[in-house]
Amino acid sequence: MALSGKDFVKEIQKMVAAKHSKDHAIIGMIEDGKLDRVALKGFVGQFYLFFPKPFPKPIAAMLARCPDDPELEHMWIENVVEEGTGEITGTDSHKGLFIRFAKAAGFSKEELDNVEPTPETQAFLDWRELLMYQRTWLELYACQGFCLEGTANPRMTRIVNGLTKHYGFDRESEDIRYWTLHMGVDEEHMKVGPLAVERYALSDFQQAQVRASVQKTLDQFWLAFDGIKRAFVDKDPLYARWRSGH
Repeated sequence: MALSGKDFVKEIQKMVAAKHSKDHAIIGMIEDGKLDRVALKGFVGQFYLFFPKPFPKPIAAMLARCPDDPELEHMWIENVVEEGTGEITGTDSHKGLFIRFAKAAGFSKEELDNVEPTPETQAFLDWRELLMYQRTWLELYACQGFCLEGTANPRMTRIVNGLTKHYGFDRESEDIRYWTLHMGVDEEHMKVGPLAVERYALSDFQQAQVRASVQKTLDQFWLAFDGIKRAFVDKDPLYARWRSGH
């Protein structure tokens, strides 16, 4: 028997809490200042591939999948405008904000654009691509809203704590505006997941689909951070080419 929409939202929230990206070791190491500068730079490069480099195009693709629901449409329109221009917060495109941060962390623009995804990062990107185009819109919205943007605030908070305490960045600096901005803006963006799930994931079949895709997204996102740790912290010999940049 299907759960009520509200009860199913609570179940998904518990799933996210059990494997929240803020709890990954690499995030804790940044907060505690335990990454050396080379490892931090490796993290920055891979994170660029997660979100800033491809965005806002994935958000536009999510908008294109929207059902005839004005409230959901409005959420996605605001999201794509903010990601692409920074107009709503009066800043810059979120890609532009991240590039500024990456330069402050030691990247040139050319070097940043030539970062190669680790196998784990590529697997995460492939899964998100599949979600966008081959899974139901409801699975897509749940995964984006609960697992990715929905986990941003506490993840970004830990990263900002580390950047300001251990890596020489000022909390008010424009150099880390990408991170400080997402501590708040994603609180709005994350609402799309709970709204869509509570309103539309009402059958056993829909809930089973969403449940499986949410767990898969949590797993793939976690593995992407695992890959960063293997390559740049553990210095696994199999990842030497990512450390050398070739």
